[in-house]
Amino acid sequence: MRWKRYGAAILSGMMGLSLAACGSGDPTSPSPGSTKGGTASGTAKKAEPVTLTFVVPNTTTTQPYVDMFKKYEEKTGNKVEIQALPSGEDYGRLLLTRFSTKDYPDLFYMDPGTKQYVKFRADEELYDFTNDEVLGRVTDSIKQFQTLNGKVYGIPWGSSGGMGFYYNKELFQKLGLQVPNNYADLLTIMDKLKAAGVTPMYEAVKDAWPVQVFSLAAWSTFVDPAIGKDGADKLERNELKLADIPQLKDVFQRQYDLKSKGYYQNNPLAGSYDEQQDLFGKGQVGMVLQLESMLPALAKKFGDDFVRTKVGFFPMPSDKDQGVATITPPNQLMVPKDGKKVKAAVELVKFMTSKEALDIWYKANPGVPVYKEATAQLYPAQEDVVKYTQAGKVQVNIKNRLTASMVDYDKILQGMFINGNVADAVKQIDEKYRKDGANKKLPGF
Repeated sequence: MRWKRYGAAILSGMMGLSLAACGSGDPTSPSPGSTKGGTASGTAKKAEPVTLTFVVPNTTTTQPYVDMFKKYEEKTGNKVEIQALPSGEDYGRLLLTRFSTKDYPDLFYMDPGTKQYVKFRADEELYDFTNDEVLGRVTDSIKQFQTLNGKVYGIPWGSSGGMGFYYNKELFQKLGLQVPNNYADLLTIMDKLKAAGVTPMYEAVKDAWPVQVFSLAAWSTFVDPAIGKDGADKLERNELKLADIPQLKDVFQRQYDLKSKGYYQNNPLAGSYDEQQDLFGKGQVGMVLQLESMLPALAKKFGDDFVRTKVGFFPMPSDKDQGVATITPPNQLMVPKDGKKVKAAVELVKFMTSKEALDIWYKANPGVPVYKEATAQLYPAQEDVVKYTQAGKVQVNIKNRLTASMVDYDKILQGMFINGNVADAVKQIDEKYRKDGANKKLPGF
């Protein structure tokens, strides 16, 4: 399915959502926003070759980058070394540590949203892309999402994606199962999968970060309808406590109850993201709660045909209907402005966002592109997300809408799986959220 047919639908859907949160070491570095030094194709002039460091999470499928950077080296002589750091919240912490010691990467991949500008003190630490020509090729809604106080420090990277249940369509068909119309249906599906000898769901508790997907997907279905946009705005201003939202505690309780009912694999505390993919791909697990980024990883392990024919998507269902799909905006590329090779790093960003490089990326990572000239095919699971978008049944991940961070969110939920104390998990998340807002000196905190 081509982007021209469906891309506008998902991006226009995002436009209507609450998007709150809405001296170089290189003497030849261009001034912020300058395009000086680029060629007509957006690649760097051939000069003395350099090696650039590009930092990514260790869950990243790196082959598309390898293919892109090979082309880049052919054009410029420059090489790119990919450095992988532990994923989840550890990733951001490790990068901040490198910033504090001036051990800057030349370029790094980061989560979505302008909250990252606050985290990395963008006006002091990051290269300013506000007036760069590359933003003219970004779709308007995404450019809006990347702008804070009129400034853009992160270049959108990747695609918009769905966060929710990815299920094995072949297993569902074999057992006569349909996408659930409500939460009770979801539990019935789990009962039938379990009775058939299939693990209904897999939780990668050992890796921590995957455990948060349940509640983030459930937030759009259970919490947003209860607190409304006004409630989300109050969270942003610290006028509402997370601990005072009963629906949030209920969501955590639902997640823990699935463990109590035996719907997860044996010993979910030892579960890993890698094994989650393996068992799902082998048909031993019926459903996983995951990000869209799992799809190319599955394609690499089990073939593109597996993802195209056997993987579907549905959101967290409510007690009354199919629920609201949670979507994540694209991630972003950032350049430390005091890095040693700023000019070359900026030119690498220009190359990565050229049509030549984007074609390589989207061929390996099908999804809704965020660049106007890019085209890509969508996996059927991604088309499922588009259908919810067209129906107006989508919401942006709450963590991408708030400027303050829910610090240690994944680690706290990991602890909840161990001790079963749901109330304490909510209390900890609330306290850390408000402490982070205070540390960042945000209004209302």
